[in-house]
Amino acid sequence: MAQQITYKRIGLVQRKKSLTREQFEAHWLGTHAELCKKLPGMRRYSVNLIEPGRFPHFPYDGFSELWFDSEEALNAALDSPEGRTLLADLPNFVEKIDPLVVQDHLML
Repeated sequence: MAQQITYKRIGLVQRKKSLTREQFEAHWLGTHAELCKKLPGMRRYSVNLIEPGRFPHFPYDGFSELWFDSEEALNAALDSPEGRTLLADLPNFVEKIDPLVVQDHLML
């Protein structure tokens, strides 16, 4: 089997301090996820919530993963009208986001 490579944007997220954990999760899994699913060219999307208190030294509340066929496709999606709307929503529930762009090598 040939190795499949995609490009993934990981967004490490800290909850907006003025929101409860429940409000944060509801916005991310509802409003924001619906906006994200509209990104053109996106192959896969997941939200990973970190259980409060489970990893006390990890400074994030969760992270998102957005898969694309290429870094160019990822950049085009974020530069699209849908991408601009998505990014504009971040301050509604996120205090801080640290994005990473990585090559995802599917091994199994």
